[in-house]
Amino acid sequence: MKMSIGDSKLEALLDRLAPVILPPAEFPPADVVRDTSRENINERIKNNAQEIGLELDTEHWEVINFLFDFYENCCETKAPHYLGQKNYWEYIDCIRHHDCEEDEETMNKKCPFGQLSVKEATKAYRVYRILLKSYKDKGGKRYLYKLFPYGSLFTIHLLAQLPRLINDVDPHYGTAY
Repeated sequence: MKMSIGDSKLEALLDRLAPVILPPAEFPPADVVRDTSRENINERIKNNAQEIGLELDTEHWEVINFLFDFYENCCETKAPHYLGQKNYWEYIDCIRHHDCEEDEETMNKKCPFGQLSVKEATKAYRVYRILLKSYKDKGGKRYLYKLFPYGSLFTIHLLAQLPRLINDVDPHYGTAY
């Protein structure tokens, strides 16, 4: 018997996108985002949004791209301090030419809302706090829920078929990040 979470629209969305096939939360989404081309992820999002009848406008894509940029540039991978192949090759080129050095100020410009460890980047609340800080000037929580009524992180991860985040939805408390 299927357990009901009380919202027929959300249940229909979950049924259509079959979240049970998504990787568990133990897979860091930052690693998946780094190892998958942005075009591939965006195509998945477009196809899944079209399938469920969700129209994505420029405001949606702004939040989606911010989240993926955050995962790509501001989350550690399983190897601490290795932030992905793009950053690795920039670092190697920098060493080779001796004329550049990335300092904390440069990193703070890339990640003005902070960085997350591998473990923190799998927890919905920690990532959600970053989104709230970044969209505070547009209305924060209200703005994000206006765009993504079932939670911005939950919806983006579901559409992109990224690993679920730990505690991304708690139907008992009506929380969806």
